[in-house]
Amino acid sequence: MPRKNTPPKFVALWPQEEELDEKKVQLTPPGFHVIFLPFADDFRKIKMEENLGRASLAQIDKAKELIKKVQFAFKSEGFENPALQKHYANLEAMALERDAPEEISDFTVPDAEKIDKRAGKVAKEFMDLVFPEDYTPGASKKKIARPSVKSESSSGEIDLKAEAKAGRLGKLTVPVLKEYSKKLNIPLEGSKKADIVNAICDHFGV
Repeated sequence: MPRKNTPPKFVALWPQEEELDEKKVQLTPPGFHVIFLPFADDFRKIKMEENLGRASLAQIDKAKELIKKVQFAFKSEGFENPALQKHYANLEAMALERDAPEEISDFTVPDAEKIDKRAGKVAKEFMDLVFPEDYTPGASKKKIARPSVKSESSSGEIDLKAEAKAGRLGKLTVPVLKEYSKKLNIPLEGSKKADIVNAICDHFGV
């Protein structure tokens, strides 16, 4: 029971051993981590939608590239506990006889400029793959999960040659066309969709 007049909670106690450095200075105090366990009523049965669309290989590869771009070396000591900082601020205010402690904020505004510089291009390409030009908000996920194509290999790869012969290249998004053209070493001139489609058709002699 965390406090009086509150319902009891089942918890798991995860022990933590005391850690000392070479000079016997405490690095980690001994004690327990209190992990609250849910009651049976807390579990919910989630109904999964059927016939959900699957991500294409181009979307998956671009998502992996995006994740690599936003990864960073995480160090727990680089993030201070706001509750402890507030406690220390109160002690400092009492010791220095201040009227009120300094405000402690645990909200940090992300550096949008740095994020855009590091992963903006890849994020834009990923958004173009997932939400193409013909994307309609509210449409079924099956329709927007991948471009409307029929010619795919057993591995799920789009067959550009078959799509070109069938005249369906225009249904693919520009990032998809560029991605597969790069894999097939098809030289592209210009960034417009029409120029890319013409280059692919010329490559396959269509």
